[in-house]
Amino acid sequence: MNPSPDRKKLLITGASGLLGNNLACYFARKFDVLGLYNEHPVVIPGIRTESCDLLDVDALRRVVDGFRPSVIIHCASLANVDACESDPELSERLNVACTRRIADALGGGDTHLVYISTDSVYGGTKGRYSEEDAARPLNVYGRTKWEGERPVLEKPGGLVLRTNLFGWNIQDKKSLGEWILGELAAGRSIGGFRDAVFSTIYTMELARVIDVAIRRKLTGLYNCGSSDSCSKYEFALKIADRFGFDRRLIRPISIDDFEFRARRGKDLSFSTKKIEEALEYRMPGIDQSVDAFYKDYRCGLPEEIKDNNNNRTGLFPFIPYGRQWIDENDIQAVVQVLRSERITQGPKVEEFEKALADYCGARYAVAVNSGTSALHIACLAAGVGAGHEVITSPITFVASANCAAYCGARPVFADIDARTFNIAPDEIRKKMSGRTAAVIPVHMAGQSCDMEAIAKLIKQTAGNRKVFIIEDACHALGSLYKGTKVGACSWSDMTVTSFHPVKHITTGEGGAVLTNDETLCRRLKRFRSHGITHRPEEFTARERAFRQDPSAVNPVPNPWYYEQLDLGYNYRITDIQSALGLSQMEKMGQIRSRRRAIVNRYNEAFGDLDWLATPFESPDCDTNFHLYIGLFDFDRIGMGRADTALRLRSKGIQTQVHYIPVHLQPFFQARFNTANGDCPRAEAYYERCLSLPLHPALSDEEVALVIGEILALRPRRGR
Repeated sequence: MNPSPDRKKLLITGASGLLGNNLACYFARKFDVLGLYNEHPVVIPGIRTESCDLLDVDALRRVVDGFRPSVIIHCASLANVDACESDPELSERLNVACTRRIADALGGGDTHLVYISTDSVYGGTKGRYSEEDAARPLNVYGRTKWEGERPVLEKPGGLVLRTNLFGWNIQDKKSLGEWILGELAAGRSIGGFRDAVFSTIYTMELARVIDVAIRRKLTGLYNCGSSDSCSKYEFALKIADRFGFDRRLIRPISIDDFEFRARRGKDLSFSTKKIEEALEYRMPGIDQSVDAFYKDYRCGLPEEIKDNNNNRTGLFPFIPYGRQWIDENDIQAVVQVLRSERITQGPKVEEFEKALADYCGARYAVAVNSGTSALHIACLAAGVGAGHEVITSPITFVASANCAAYCGARPVFADIDARTFNIAPDEIRKKMSGRTAAVIPVHMAGQSCDMEAIAKLIKQTAGNRKVFIIEDACHALGSLYKGTKVGACSWSDMTVTSFHPVKHITTGEGGAVLTNDETLCRRLKRFRSHGITHRPEEFTARERAFRQDPSAVNPVPNPWYYEQLDLGYNYRITDIQSALGLSQMEKMGQIRSRRRAIVNRYNEAFGDLDWLATPFESPDCDTNFHLYIGLFDFDRIGMGRADTALRLRSKGIQTQVHYIPVHLQPFFQARFNTANGDCPRAEAYYERCLSLPLHPALSDEEVALVIGEILALRPRRGR
């Protein structure tokens, strides 16, 4: 939105979080609001949002100097108490350093800086804390939030509000109030801490208080919650009663019986007398907050907040193992095509193909509707057919082998290297025969196979007979092997990639084949579109094709004419998908950098564990990891893989197994007589592998949560 010259400007950090989003909704009609987010793009009707790394001094100054806010409400923080405990360094950066950067960016200006702090700065032993009581935080979260107060209080216009809040979250995370509602609505029994007391306040009630504080230009340090207090058990009862759920589902439990990583104070209630006197404003009680929470629910506020961002309330704050990263630029790229004349078989397809080929360093790219389709037409272009064999890895998605079966050929599985999880060159040598028509090395998890060794052994083994090399690089867009981009086809005839939503870039569904061979490129294009050609030089029925003597120089073809030369398929990709792909390609640098940063954090956290082996990376490779696969010693943990995955899922973390060895699938065992024991290293890998969340939309907080939950699996003493 364009700023109004008649209204003051309000900058809100953490606009993709619970409080930041709710404040943005509240203040949208009162201020020109700019909401900042880091990794989670957010849509809030009536305001402008923008990505900004608060630790980037230059980026922050550009935002502040460009927007020139009269008020900043700093909500962004790492608020997960246990995640802070697991990663104190990250907590320090996000809760202290970010706040200091914001204070510094304001210089000597008169901007009113409001910092949202927490009741966790108090020790939690006596309750009814006043601002005069000493801060004695029991955990990293409380300590770092307390340290973040200092640079704000040093500013002439600094205001610190210590609070505890609940409300409607824009992300798939739940405040305490939402969690209670979700469980009670599902008829599940829950526990409420009878010995954990707080003065929690509903976000929209807090927004009203902040509104008054801004108008009064309040500065200093204040407790800002409900005027009274209750236990979390009593709070759950209040929610049940107001929303009409069965309070018998709620049982009182002790906080002492719950295994938190971080210590919690038991009585964090506080006095709000100071802020009430300063503002001449009566703070709401908890019953009033719960009532406002209910009324906003009845008015559809949670659906409005979540629907604007394609989020739905789920049972857990869910972190998927992989997902797409779509921003406003991607959306607008698709919208422009939808408003154009051509939404399929138009110019965007060729633009996307050129961008992909240029990025990978190949001469040609042929885009199709899926990675599976790309594998299929690559085999067709290579002439794979009945009586042939195609060698590939057993540790891959089934499509790497199915593409051979589609052509009537026999898939043959060569075992993997135990360190890289990629097909082992020596195992390929063992499986080569006179019937081998193609080899499909799979770049598992994004790390390139040893392509130079594979190319050499195939040349030595095949002699004068052509054996095609088709790289399955569906995991490896953006990876390098010996300094060369995967996809350049330096050691292969063709390279296949995929654009499924969990891959590095997405077109919704989609894939492509890269090659440096013009003849293969032409065959690929025919096979993706019914085997049809519109190229006059390829026409065979020339008398029908041309409207003049076909032997003439440059004869003109009939405008309607085409020929089917092969039995092809409708594997075409659309301009809508290609526009999305083009927009996604522009972010490849960011995507690659973010994935590597997450991998590095995982490696650092897990590198010294003797019950979890982190991924090995060959010195020949610079890998754009698609998957982060750990090898777990489930016996040491004392928990099987299924129970481990279910435990992590209960914490909101999705894991996955990549993959069940393809030769153990019933179809291949029945059709091609594969059996257990064919690939012992692949089978041993399968028993231990588990993929952890890895995608660029993962926030630092979510990464810290994953790390903390994995570390919590550590073997018990005596094992």
